[in-house]
Amino acid sequence: MQTITLLASVLMSLTLVIGCGDRAEQRLSQVQNELEQVLQTALRDGDIRMQRTSDHLTVVIAERLLFDAGSSELKPVGIDVLKQMGILFKTAPFKEIRVVGHADKASDADGSNQYFEKLALSKARAAQTVRVLKGYGVDSQSFIVEWYGDIRPIASNETEDGRKLNRRVEIVLYAGI
Repeated sequence: MQTITLLASVLMSLTLVIGCGDRAEQRLSQVQNELEQVLQTALRDGDIRMQRTSDHLTVVIAERLLFDAGSSELKPVGIDVLKQMGILFKTAPFKEIRVVGHADKASDADGSNQYFEKLALSKARAAQTVRVLKGYGVDSQSFIVEWYGDIRPIASNETEDGRKLNRRVEIVLYAGI
């Protein structure tokens, strides 16, 4: 009898976990669909890309949409985009929102201090992004701010096109369970 009770308990727990996972995936799908509608111009122009896994949605925002080169001051169009995202995020129950700043690699000709400047710039950009999202009511307890400078490239830093791809802010959304 104890074996049957234990087995039933394990099956109920698995059902709850699977059901929670399905709800989290549904929430992420819903947020992705809403973002695609709201940000269709930026998506079409290649300023925003989205990557989805079962437990999170990553929104990759190109530098040119949010910031001028070398600046951590948000452009008005970047503020508008983050405002639209913040309004959507405010209504979605996220367990965690990671905002990650990235930069391109400084060339050897730029000098050795460029590494620390790129690191500081990626930190400032991530912090500015969070500031705007918080300003539109996104729960501040959900945020984790990270910055990596040039140490996590997604393209080669040997070409200007590659460097452009590496200058980005990523917003990684983990649905609440």
